Amino acid sequence: MIRKRKRRPSSPGEILLELYLAPHNISIVKFAEAVGVSRKHMSAIVNGRAAITADTAARMAVVLGTTAQFWLNLQNAVDLYDAQQRLADSDSKPQLMSAFE
Repeated sequence: MIRKRKRRPSSPGEILLELYLAPHNISIVKFAEAVGVSRKHMSAIVNGRAAITADTAARMAVVLGTTAQFWLNLQNAVDLYDAQQRLADSDSKPQLMSAFE
């Protein structure tokens, strides 16, 4: 049985802000410089308006001493949840093919 999530997973930006930047008093500007992306792009990630790409995940992993996979897994969880919500709200839902019943 597949368990359905009741709430949207925390975004990578939320995790970044709450567990890495805020506790160490690191600004988005300073972190963006260290990662090598624009302040605007990092702000969009932190505020949930932009997704983390493989390139950004790899850069963040180096700067934070984590793995790129950690950041991509967080992003994947959010993306999958959002896709499942859109599907559930859709008027045209796919059906299980009889060959797989």
